[in-house]
Amino acid sequence: MQTKKIIIIGAGPAGLSAAAEFAGNKDFEVTVLEKNPEPSYKICGGGIHPDFIKEMVSPGIMDREFDKMKIITPKSTFVMEYNGAKFTGTLNRKRLNEELDKKARNAGAKILYGKIIKKIEKNKVVTNEGEEFAFDYLIGADGVNSVVRKNLGITTKKFLIAYQYIIPGNYEDIEIHIDFQKFGITYSWIFPQKGVISVGTGYTVMEKKTAKDSENLRSNFETWCKERFSLEGARFEGFSINYDYQGFEFGNVYLVGDAAGLASGLTGEGMKPAILSGQEVARKIQNPDYKYVNIPAYLKAKRKEDGILQLLISKPWGKIIAPIALDIFSINWFKKVLFKSLDYKIK
Repeated sequence: MQTKKIIIIGAGPAGLSAAAEFAGNKDFEVTVLEKNPEPSYKICGGGIHPDFIKEMVSPGIMDREFDKMKIITPKSTFVMEYNGAKFTGTLNRKRLNEELDKKARNAGAKILYGKIIKKIEKNKVVTNEGEEFAFDYLIGADGVNSVVRKNLGITTKKFLIAYQYIIPGNYEDIEIHIDFQKFGITYSWIFPQKGVISVGTGYTVMEKKTAKDSENLRSNFETWCKERFSLEGARFEGFSINYDYQGFEFGNVYLVGDAAGLASGLTGEGMKPAILSGQEVARKIQNPDYKYVNIPAYLKAKRKEDGILQLLISKPWGKIIAPIALDIFSINWFKKVLFKSLDYKIK
């Protein structure tokens, strides 16, 4: 049997997880092409379920782990817990990429950094330096500005614009702040990491904010940050999150992670679906009879979350639902509903 060539564009969690899934399979030659010169820091809040990520890499990858989360609204504060378990945590994305890089290499993948894709043809990709890489299967794991997605002719209309400060120091709790007057229909977060704190917010472009609206949101966020932290020595970061899912399997071309728009429009969470989709696509390529498990389960949860977001965006529904949502957040039983709606099995 002739060895089949797999080209994966993007060496983030989605691409590297896909590469590692081919471990020991001599029927496939796996090459990962990454535009950055080395495993790099990915701008994001850094929050994830610790048990999930520790199945992929060493337990030490976590900066912090938490058995509770504070949900804070203008009316109330309550603490979300889940059977005493540490159900959320924060990590360093550069270290995560470094570990996943090592895991993929140990699985036999070739990972090439500094490779910028200029064009994609029927059975090969070409870099800006003229290098050609033939493929039997192509996996687009190249994030929100995916060249693979664009080559497929898939536009991206639904995405989040987020920004945060990385502030030196330590903080005790993970906090989610919901205030529709200050932040609109989204939320603001405080994610403590090791020696730094990620503090951020954002909005969906589907809200169709005016320039003045965006300016007011940024001003409210700045004021809110300064009320809680000193921004001396802080680093400001802006980034976007694609949640415009329009499919992931296109013949011998696949999209995973942010390239597929698998992030949640409501919460912005994208790391977990990135890893799951990378694994599942690699399983499908190796075994055409494989039945997807995690992607359909995740998409079911994503549809619920994106549906809630769309209701909040809609007028006049948004004006009706938003204050009701804040009232619901003040009720303790809501945490059980939230966990039930967000939880999905991993097999």
